[in-house]
Amino acid sequence: MPVTELALLHLRSDPSPSTKSTLLQAQKQQTEYSGYQVTYLRQIQTPASFYLLGGWESIEKHTGEGEWISSETNQTLLAQLKDSIDVAWMFHLDLDPSTLTIPDGPILAIFRYFILPGKKDEFEAIFKTGLARLERDTAPALFSVCGAWRIDKAQEDEFVVFGRCSRDEDEDYWDLLEMTIFGGIGDVVGLTTGRDVRYVRVEKWE
Repeated sequence: MPVTELALLHLRSDPSPSTKSTLLQAQKQQTEYSGYQVTYLRQIQTPASFYLLGGWESIEKHTGEGEWISSETNQTLLAQLKDSIDVAWMFHLDLDPSTLTIPDGPILAIFRYFILPGKKDEFEAIFKTGLARLERDTAPALFSVCGAWRIDKAQEDEFVVFGRCSRDEDEDYWDLLEMTIFGGIGDVVGLTTGRDVRYVRVEKWE
């Protein structure tokens, strides 16, 4: 089953030309190995933090014995970056990466919702209803949204939403996005233990 990879990384200091070059090489090598484009998304609130967004034909293809994680190419790249970057976490989403399009330019938002036990189905039903409402009541050029469940085991279920808004200069539009999907965040308070929202831009390391 195709899956989307999402990883959070932290820069220990401003990236040197060597670090940028290695990150671009890692992007190229993983894209070629996996067959899915790798994109870096840098946090706006905390520029030292950035995400790696990629895809795999299966989790096994990513982390299985003899595959990308343990490959000589990847291990060499990690060794070159070990003094510059820390990996905070990495997990997979049940989202076909071929359906995930990351535009170049506008601000993107990554919403992480942490779901209470037994509330997964109810949360998903609210999201699907809200997504249909968003597509019906707003201009397609204004918002682009998709969401998926975290596959890798954690203490609680986690749902990740990727959102794009063409009016990135106005923070009120992000509130509108969440309110349109969930009918106001109050609708999901009783279903979650919390949420984390980060705004990002595509990072090309130029």
